[in-house]
Amino acid sequence: MQPKIAVIGAGIAGLTAALALSQRGFHVDVIESYDALAEVGAGLQLSPNVTRLLIDLGLAAALPSIIAEPKTLALRSGTSRRLLCELQFGESARTRWHAPYGVAHRTDLQNILAAAVADKTNVRMHMGKHIAADTEDDLLTIITEIVGEEPVLVVGADGVWSSTRKIAAAHSPATFSGTVAWRGVSENLYSSDGDSLPTVTAFLAPGSHLVLYPLGRRNAVNVIAITAGTIDSHEWDLAAEPASLLEHFKGWDEGIRAWLADTTWRRWPLFEVRQTVFSAGARTVLIGDAAHALTPHAAQGAAMAIEDACALAECMATAGGDIEKAIKTFSAARTPRIARVRKRGDFNKFTYQAGGPVRMVRDIVLSLRSPEKLMSDFDWLYGYDAIAAVSKTAQS
Repeated sequence: MQPKIAVIGAGIAGLTAALALSQRGFHVDVIESYDALAEVGAGLQLSPNVTRLLIDLGLAAALPSIIAEPKTLALRSGTSRRLLCELQFGESARTRWHAPYGVAHRTDLQNILAAAVADKTNVRMHMGKHIAADTEDDLLTIITEIVGEEPVLVVGADGVWSSTRKIAAAHSPATFSGTVAWRGVSENLYSSDGDSLPTVTAFLAPGSHLVLYPLGRRNAVNVIAITAGTIDSHEWDLAAEPASLLEHFKGWDEGIRAWLADTTWRRWPLFEVRQTVFSAGARTVLIGDAAHALTPHAAQGAAMAIEDACALAECMATAGGDIEKAIKTFSAARTPRIARVRKRGDFNKFTYQAGGPVRMVRDIVLSLRSPEKLMSDFDWLYGYDAIAAVSKTAQS
């Protein structure tokens, strides 16, 4: 019988980890502080680097029921709506990166993961169990009391405000990024050029940018506006008035401003964990936002959590019971990947919100790039194989 592993957190990271570990024969106990899985958040983008992993986890039949596959990804001027560049996705993404590029509601993904986990006889869910510990020994003691047996490994998948991360000797606290995400959901299938969705469109202007795409199979559009902001709460789902948002969109196209004024908004101060820490102890590992919370500028937050989960499961399956080796290989494989994705997110924020000469140069460069060059810029990101990367690291 394979040993038991405890996963703290039943969000996307935790459920994916439970599914991936159980698929490899491990017995998994998932411990969640909430009494039930609730609908949280809104949209997320599922790029081919992770839809490929989800398909391998047995979700090939479930994914089409929750995702829409955008035909294009377009960058446009926020002041004039002028098209700066456009990438062909849809079947082109499947052909180039061997998996679909999809958009979905976060809850829909969580639900199909939860359903897949529920079908596993080697996974148990423990709801309404909050864990707070100062040391790894305390953590193991608390978990043993909950699940009835001491696990060989604890996986901290408890998000940006992770309590598990606090036991790491060199843990990095979550810090405010200086930006705020304004999230809206519109039932008006809006498209800047009059075409019907699904598409992904980013509107760019100095100091702020706006991204919209369909909420998977739901008849609604997810809208994210990114602006500068200040901290007034650590909560991620705060009520917001359109008038407050519009202060950040002065000089934008009047049609876009009118549409923003007619949308209901929630506000989310963006916190991040800049110093990636995967190892929180000899038998405790962190994944997802608990290890490296990212800002959404590369649309890879959920993707990196899914990659982490699958990579960790592969490390555990191939380590021959050597937990230290598994954690070391996992950290070595994932650290450079996260660093590169974070760097792309920082670059995107800078270029999306650039003004003055930088903005003019950006627009010229985008307009001159060929479709092939635009697509190839994403090969390192969307064509990445998290399992192969683990194998390569283990052999080096």
